[in-house]
Amino acid sequence: MSMLEYTVTPVDAPAHRYRVEMRARVRPGRPLRLNLPTWIPGSYVIRDFARHLLSIAAYCEGEAVPLTAVTRASWECLPTTAELVLVCEFHARDASVRAAYLDDRRGFFNFTSLAIRPEALANAPCRVTLAPPTGIDGWQLATTLAADSVDARGFGTYHADSYWDLIDQPVAMGAAIEHVPFTVRDVPHAFVLLGRHDADTRRLAADLAAVCEAQAAVFGELPATQYLFLAQIVARGYGGLEHRESSVLQVARDALPAALGPADGAAERSAAYETLLGLCSHEYFHLWNVKRIRPAAVAESDLSEEAHFRDLWAYEGVTSYYDDLALVRAGLIDEQAYLDRLARLATRIERTPGRHRQSLAQSSFDAWLKFYRPDENTPNAVVSYYGKGAQFALALDLMLRLDTDERASLDDVMRRAWSEYGRHHTPMPENGLAEIAGRVSGLELAAFFDHHLNTTADAPWAERLAAFGVRATCAPAGDDEAALLGRLGLRLAAGELPRVMHVYDGTPARAAGLAAGDRLIAFDGLAVDDGLGGRLARHPAGARVAVHLLRGDELLERTVTLAAAAAPEWHLTIDDSADAAAHARRRRWLSHGHDAS
Repeated sequence: MSMLEYTVTPVDAPAHRYRVEMRARVRPGRPLRLNLPTWIPGSYVIRDFARHLLSIAAYCEGEAVPLTAVTRASWECLPTTAELVLVCEFHARDASVRAAYLDDRRGFFNFTSLAIRPEALANAPCRVTLAPPTGIDGWQLATTLAADSVDARGFGTYHADSYWDLIDQPVAMGAAIEHVPFTVRDVPHAFVLLGRHDADTRRLAADLAAVCEAQAAVFGELPATQYLFLAQIVARGYGGLEHRESSVLQVARDALPAALGPADGAAERSAAYETLLGLCSHEYFHLWNVKRIRPAAVAESDLSEEAHFRDLWAYEGVTSYYDDLALVRAGLIDEQAYLDRLARLATRIERTPGRHRQSLAQSSFDAWLKFYRPDENTPNAVVSYYGKGAQFALALDLMLRLDTDERASLDDVMRRAWSEYGRHHTPMPENGLAEIAGRVSGLELAAFFDHHLNTTADAPWAERLAAFGVRATCAPAGDDEAALLGRLGLRLAAGELPRVMHVYDGTPARAAGLAAGDRLIAFDGLAVDDGLGGRLARHPAGARVAVHLLRGDELLERTVTLAAAAAPEWHLTIDDSADAAAHARRRRWLSHGHDAS
C-alpha cells in the first residue's frame, strides 16, 4: 500500500511559521485532489484552517506541478511522475487547543491544521518526521504518535495507521516541558506541563489517577495503551479537546495545586483546582464516549463540511454529567460539594431564556451555526447541549435507578454502548443511546426521550432527588448579579461605565429599550457603580426608574419598570429527615452503582 510521508519543521518561530512537506506515491497523468480539513473532531464548527496557509507548491522530480484551487480547502494537480512532493508553509498563532501555535518559547499543533492529504490516500499508513525548530536549542517534544526512531528529546520519526489516526495525535514542543507520570490499570499516563508552573505534582498525579480510575470503572476496561494530558499553562484560560489517547488542555497557572501546602498533602483543594480536575475528568471520559463510542455522522465525515446530528447531547452532555460525578466517586469532593455543583448547573440553565426556545435536539443540530458563535443574543436563543444535556443525563440516571428498583442505571447504558459500539469501532447511529437505554432497562422510554429531546420541556430531575435523600429548592438569590438579572434583565461587564453584555427577553430592560453595548451612566439619578444590585433592593416591584446611558457617542434616557424578584437560584442539600433507604440509594448512585452499602 502507498504511504503518506510528512515532515513538519518549525522553520521560523519568531514569525510563527511551520514548513510541512508531504510525499506520496501517486498515479502520473491522473488528476489528484488534495484536501485540508475545515474542522477538527470534537469542536463542532467550521474553522477554515486553510486561511493560515501562506504558500503551497507541488513538485515531481524537482519540477513544479501546477496547482488549482478547487474549494477553500482543496486543490487539484496532474502529477507527471509516480511521486508527488507538496511543500507548504503555515502561519501558526492560534493559542487554543484546536489549531496550531508557534513562537520562540513553545509550539503546538493538531495535524488537521497542517497536514494536507491526497483524497485517495486517507486510509494509507503515514510516516511522520518531526524536526526541532530552526535556530533554537533545548526544546523537547511530547506526542502520542508511535515512535520509530526518535532522539532523547522526542524529535525524529513516527508512524500512524492512517491519516485519520494521524489527526488524532496532537504534538507539543518547547523548552519547558515536564511529565508527571502515573498509572491507571497498568496503563502509563502522564500530565504534561507545557510552560512555567509551581504545581504540587505529587498531588496532581494522585488526584488524576483517582479520577481516571473512577471513569474506567464505569466501562470496566481501559482501551488505551497510553494517555497524555497535554496541559498548556496560561495566565488565564480554560478549555480542552479530546483525542484518542490524549487530550489538550488550557490550564490557568493558578488552577494548579500549589506546592506550598503541608508536607502530608492535606491542604484543601481550591475551587479552581477542582474545576481543573473536572475538566480532566471530562476529557478523559471522551476516551470512551466520542473517541470510540463515535457518532456515525462524525465517523463518516471527510471533514470538508459540517456533520450535523441531533444527539450531540449524548456525547457532550452525558460526558458533562460524568465529569463531576467522577470527582465524588473518586473521593476528591464530598457528596455536598457534588450537590453544590449540580445546583450551580441547574441555576445556569434556569437563568437561560434560550431553554424555552431551543430543544436539546435542536441545540445539538445547530451547534455548527450557533453554539460556537456566541453573540449578544445567545442567552435568548440557545441552550447548551453540554449543560442541559448533563441535566437530562442526571434525570435519566435517576429515573432508571428508581423505575427498575436499581437493576439498571446510566452506567449500565454506557457499558452496553461500549460493548456494542465502542469496543468494536462501530459508529453509533443517531438516537443510539436512547435505544440502548430502553433495551438495558426494559422500560418503555420512547415517549420520554421524544418529549425531553424534541421539545423545550425540562427533564424531571429535581423531583426525583427526594428518593435519594436530597432536598431541592429554588428561590430568588441574594447576590448583585441575580438582582440585575431578575429585576432588570441584563448582564453587565465591569468597568468605569458598565457595558451591557446581554439583555434578556421578556424583562424590564428589554421593554425599556436597553441594548447590548450600551454603557450605563446613572440609575435613578445616581452614578452607576458596583453597588447597583444592592440599590435595586431599595425600590419596590413596579417602580419606574430613570436610566441614563451612552449608545455610541449619544446620551440617552430610558425608564425601566422593575420586576419583583431577583433571578432564581437552586439549592441541593442532603435531607437528614429522609429514610435510610433513600440515603443508601444516594450512596450507591455516588459510588459506582449497585454494590455500595
